[in-house]
Amino acid sequence: MSTTTAPDPRRVALWAAAQGWHVIPLAPGTKVPMRGCDRCSPGTKDRPTPSYVRHDGHGCECITAGRPCHGVLAATADPERITAWWTHTPKAGVGIAAGPSRLVILDVDCHGGTSPEDTAELLPGLDLPSDLTPGSIVDGRDVLALLCEARRAPYLEDDRTLTVRTPTGGVHLWFRSPAGMAWRPLAGALGWQLDIRAGSSYAVAPGTITRAGAYLAQGRCRAVTELPAWLARDLDRTGHRVRAERPRVVLPWRPRSAGTGYVATAVRGELSAVAEAQPGTRNGTLNRAAFRLGTLLAPGNLNRAQVTDALLDAARHAGLPDREAEAAIRSGVSAGERQPRTLGGAA
Repeated sequence: MSTTTAPDPRRVALWAAAQGWHVIPLAPGTKVPMRGCDRCSPGTKDRPTPSYVRHDGHGCECITAGRPCHGVLAATADPERITAWWTHTPKAGVGIAAGPSRLVILDVDCHGGTSPEDTAELLPGLDLPSDLTPGSIVDGRDVLALLCEARRAPYLEDDRTLTVRTPTGGVHLWFRSPAGMAWRPLAGALGWQLDIRAGSSYAVAPGTITRAGAYLAQGRCRAVTELPAWLARDLDRTGHRVRAERPRVVLPWRPRSAGTGYVATAVRGELSAVAEAQPGTRNGTLNRAAFRLGTLLAPGNLNRAQVTDALLDAARHAGLPDREAEAAIRSGVSAGERQPRTLGGAA
């Protein structure tokens, strides 16, 4: 398709808004979101923007003033704002913000490349046919077909939902998110050359022209159907689904006892400090406590496993993830052991 026959971008943007989708303008000829002013644009390595100020997009003055900036943070379905944006930049492309639009878009890449030697990397977490050979998988379409076969589901690219051909030969399969579900993009988590546009990411609307080529709707279907239940389960399995965090129930802290006399008092004090540490100080507090208790292991005749277990229990009470806590405890205790404390008559 040539640029002379391309749809008017403003009409494309207004059509998308009529579907309930939130749009952003893309810099003409690209798939990169527009910036609102020089203050928000860093420029390039060779040509940095002197007035650029690094800042949080959530408080950007451009967005407050109604200008497009910071990608999906400025996305809107307001026809008046959309008309103003494309009146100012008539050749801007159209991007669709996935999260605000309640869309989940399966991005199937078809740019070739060498498929993984280990077939398990094609669809992580799934059992694949034992006779599958790496050479039989050429691109994302093959991986998608493999996924559909593994799930005994119909092949998705068959005019069941809006399908958009990308300039590189790939396809975007557009789906509506089931009610009450939220999703996040995770590159490659579903499979080789399979990506998900959701949450804070965006997709290029059909009819948009870039220097690389056109994004064209395929087939007859222009409706967006709901994400198939089987695919939603797979995306949940691969970590794409965002689940609301449950409030953490904090029970009264009961420090464990170890040692006698001065040593017992020191152990209780260090464990209590860890358990009561506030966010932002927890890791440092834990590491210091682990070091101090490490210095007491030999002179206080303390059991290393019991001390590390008690420290981990205190760290969990403070809300530290196990992996982070275990690393801090391991390094702190080991360092403390190398510098044993002299107790004298204190113990």
